[in-house]
Amino acid sequence: MKRQITAPRETLAELREDFSLCGKCKLCQGVMAQQCDDPRFWRNCPSGTRFRYEAYYAPGKLEIARCLDLVEIEPDEAMQHAVYTCMLCGSCDDRCYPVKQLHPLWVLQLLREQAVADEWAPMENFAGMLESVEKTDNPYGVAASKRVEWAKGMKIKDAAKEKTDYLLFVGDDYASFGSLAPRMKAVASILAKGGIDFGTLGQAEVSSGSALLMIGDRDYFETFANANIDNFEAAGVSKVITADPHACAVLKEEYTKAYPMEVYHISEIAASLIKDGKLKPTKDVKTKAVYHDPCRLGRRLGIFDEPRDVLSAIPGLELLEFERARKNSLCCGGGGSVLFWEPDFVKYVTEERLFEAEHSGADSIVTACPICVRLFEDAIADKKSKMKVYDLAEILEKAL
Repeated sequence: MKRQITAPRETLAELREDFSLCGKCKLCQGVMAQQCDDPRFWRNCPSGTRFRYEAYYAPGKLEIARCLDLVEIEPDEAMQHAVYTCMLCGSCDDRCYPVKQLHPLWVLQLLREQAVADEWAPMENFAGMLESVEKTDNPYGVAASKRVEWAKGMKIKDAAKEKTDYLLFVGDDYASFGSLAPRMKAVASILAKGGIDFGTLGQAEVSSGSALLMIGDRDYFETFANANIDNFEAAGVSKVITADPHACAVLKEEYTKAYPMEVYHISEIAASLIKDGKLKPTKDVKTKAVYHDPCRLGRRLGIFDEPRDVLSAIPGLELLEFERARKNSLCCGGGGSVLFWEPDFVKYVTEERLFEAEHSGADSIVTACPICVRLFEDAIADKKSKMKVYDLAEILEKAL
């Protein structure tokens, strides 16, 4: 059944007040300095900090939106680069809205949708990703038969055939990358040990569409959203758990407009199971761990405490914080679908975050997003760092 997930659809022009009333105060360029002691880490916009032109900060992109709205400028390559190097991390929105009630993040998302609609979006940058989505229902080009290999040897219910309390939605990354397969096993193991009745859709699960939505291709996104919702409806799904914050955000923010369901991140479920005594971490995990807040999980969904509650319950683990933590968290480099076309810029951002992790005195990074995990793995290998990186579920399972 074809549904329009956003009905009626918002357009860029409807946010005219947001992009027209920006006073260029530049609060959005930095962190909440009261919560970050070291001036070395006071800048927080990845693209603005890297490219050092006003167009790359939120006020510059809001000015682009204003000038397009007034038909004062024509799109060009410089504009494309400024708009599409934004990682949509939401740091600007978090600074601006409490003070001025403006939504730069939503303007930037709709600016990309306008770019796609008006055919000036640099879609050639995403040609590989779009081809993979077309051929395999997945942005990384991994066939469905390969994406379920992580579950071999585990007795996981088929939610399409057997009624379960929860659907475990795997998401694109965990199913596509070999290094993440053990982490996905840990997610399923934690749910099983906690007594959660769950199943997956196996090969029937397709991409959440998050990567498509981030580049502004909402129509294509809705194709995947509808396919997943058809599966949810057929299986009678009412509660979904996922360990992928990108999937969690689109399921919670977009899918629920067309299909009623409850959506949880694994950190929420794990924290609740520990609190209720259904999971008991008893084995020591000796590490000084610094927790990285994924943008979608933290700023977007407001899930800050639950991952820390899980880590605080693990014996032997000393929990540290980044200088830029919680709402100040720096993007890992994996936001906004930039990783599909600007690898050098992504590497710059990830290595900056790795430097900050080492500055904290930690010997390991723990995060709750598969994209963050694999980018940190790459940066650690490139820099020959002694730092280790763990998925939240992976390090919890070590303690069970």
